[in-house]
Amino acid sequence: MTISLNHKDKNRVLNDDERYIPSEEEYLEAFHSIYEGLTPGHKAILNKLYQHSYFMIDNHRLRTWELSASAGYDGDSSGQIGILGAKFCKFLGLEYDEFRPPALAIISWFNDEINGYWYIELIPEAARAFKRFRLETVQSDK
Repeated sequence: MTISLNHKDKNRVLNDDERYIPSEEEYLEAFHSIYEGLTPGHKAILNKLYQHSYFMIDNHRLRTWELSASAGYDGDSSGQIGILGAKFCKFLGLEYDEFRPPALAIISWFNDEINGYWYIELIPEAARAFKRFRLETVQSDK
């Protein structure tokens, strides 16, 4: 499984129609494989993304600084999301480079044309898989 670029225009990030999105089952396998090895900050990022996916009815998107605050990082969490995404890329066999950022393995970016801010949200397949993973493992550990 690799993400392929449109060869006519290599100097751009892939849009959602062009990128490969793993299945819910593939994400579930990835969570089972890599979750325990994640840092507390990366787990906090996933939990915040998950919360917005399921509990924020009107707005599933958040700013990267909101993720930073939830994970205890100073400043923007974009780099941490990239590191987290790279772990998913490695497990799922996805390639990444400057035009295919590793963060796109788990999130989507959105530019708000009115306020100019960038927002992110967990890919729906990843959100559903993380919900299942939490039900199977994290919550059963309590």
